[in-house]
Amino acid sequence: MPAKGPVNLTWQTIFCFIPIMDIVASYRVKRMRWYLLIFIGYGALSTAIQSIINPFDETAVYNEKVYSETMGFDWDYALLGSNPELSIATMIICNAIAYVIAVYLIRRWSKKWNQNFNQSP
Repeated sequence: MPAKGPVNLTWQTIFCFIPIMDIVASYRVKRMRWYLLIFIGYGALSTAIQSIINPFDETAVYNEKVYSETMGFDWDYALLGSNPELSIATMIICNAIAYVIAVYLIRRWSKKWNQNFNQSP
């Protein structure tokens, strides 16, 4: 349920780092649709960038490397591809950018939300 009064900026910021609670924080200031739309776009963009930087092999080659009779299923290759260091670095950078965007948006919208209550008679 959206907040009926001012929200605490500290708690709103903490909620940005807890999964699902970032969505709740955006809902409290009536900006959940914008928040989800922005992060769906960012998710698509970061996935495209990661696939350009570290593309997977062709399907036949990928399937051979992921599963072999002697080794079984290779989770490292399935999740990180042929260059795990680059994949991990890219994931860390994309997650850091996502947290910065989340904190910026939630704090900005929360301040605007609180101003509505400070200006009302």
